Amino acid sequence: MTALSLAPATQAAVVSAGGAVLVALVGVLVELVRRQGTALAEVREHTQEARTQVSNTHTTNLRDDLDRVIVGLDRVLDGQAEHSRDIQGLRADLSHERTERLAVSQRLDSYVASHTSIHPSSSRVTVPDQPGTP
Repeated sequence: MTALSLAPATQAAVVSAGGAVLVALVGVLVELVRRQGTALAEVREHTQEARTQVSNTHTTNLRDDLDRVIVGLDRVLDGQAEHSRDIQGLRADLSHERTERLAVSQRLDSYVASHTSIHPSSSRVTVPDQPGTP
């Protein structure tokens, strides 16, 4: 092997420069490790927050709980549909009752008008007794 022969001052300068470069590289590596540590700590904190949010602290599984909620919601929707049908039926019944009430009112008005024209001096209409009533 061939040895490089440099002046002692040059050798000292090369060793000093190499040391300075090595110290700078170590400093950069230390800073990168510190930043990675900070980033990992932040990720660890967020992971713990997420785990706390989704952790199941009771004896049943979340999926089973959701299935029960969905079944309950279906029952509520079925009941609501039944109530809608009932309300629609009540509206039809009310409409029928109103029609019948108006027809009775018209018949009564006709009866009163016909009996008032027969007996104009009477201001009161009398309804004949029904057979079998006291």
